[in-house]
Amino acid sequence: MNTENPTIFIVDDEPLLTKMLGDYIQEENPSCEVISFQTGEECLKNLDLLPDAIVLDYHLNSKEKEAANGIDILKEIKKIRKSLPVIMLSSQENYGVASRTIMHGAVHYVVKGKEAFHEISELLKANI
Repeated sequence: MNTENPTIFIVDDEPLLTKMLGDYIQEENPSCEVISFQTGEECLKNLDLLPDAIVLDYHLNSKEKEAANGIDILKEIKKIRKSLPVIMLSSQENYGVASRTIMHGAVHYVVKGKEAFHEISELLKANI
């Protein structure tokens, strides 16, 4: 990672996954500060904390039905901070979904699974 003490936002409505991913990122880079949000709206309200990167779940409304989905949050993030690296995370192995997220400014699309944490960690190192 390029910055000394990068701040990483993790936005996912699955608390266990969020905690595990945050722990993994901090284990790989102890100087990282990881801040988690269960909705994209919470993330947007906290962009003034100037995160160095965001890991954003594609499907954010499984718990809160009124919550915006990841693609809508991605669009809002890019309106506010166009150069902020956003890594999309999803359980969908759908090329169309992946390409839409990249088209809207995500730096990468990671499918949840066995290698996802390692892949996200490597992407963060490459993009911060």
